[in-house]
Amino acid sequence: LAALVPTSWSERVRDTELVWLHAGLGARTADGVVQRAEDGYEALFVSPGLVATSYRITLPGDEDVKRAGALSPLATLPLWSWVAGRLEVIWAALYQALQRLAMITAWWPFLLLLLAAAWGDGWVRRRIRQSGFAYASPLAHAYALRGIVVVVVLSGLVLFLPLPLPALGVPLVGALVAVLVGTIVANAQKRL
Repeated sequence: LAALVPTSWSERVRDTELVWLHAGLGARTADGVVQRAEDGYEALFVSPGLVATSYRITLPGDEDVKRAGALSPLATLPLWSWVAGRLEVIWAALYQALQRLAMITAWWPFLLLLLAAAWGDGWVRRRIRQSGFAYASPLAHAYALRGIVVVVVLSGLVLFLPLPLPALGVPLVGALVAVLVGTIVANAQKRL
């Protein structure tokens, strides 16, 4: 996917998402999210030398051009600027994924309360259903489990999506997961 995304588009996505992050979470929280993403990026990719090594291995350096002899004109091909752009897009996507993970962790108190409320609501609905000898739906239980798997897999893919994502998308996805958890608990087997 990185080969298809222009470098300017990647920069525009990052800038737009940063504006939305400040608008959705406020300046202080957004700055904390950005700082956490930058610290993580530095610790995971820059400090170990992965970013510099990727450029050094992939792109021809001055020493490589000198050793190439008769093949040195190949170093001036426009292919290398395209490859450099692809590397920029890949590293920008990894940074963006870390920023999105930091945004998710900024919402964790709300998500934890939402999950606890959904679990409690599902438990109460289950107990009401049991007291009335009503039938728990194994179909609803199974589809809710599959729904959570789909949401988790799609969320993992969305981390790298080259589109700007609003900061308020996290609580919306959290609400969807809460509904699914409530359905799972409410339609659990008679004996756990």
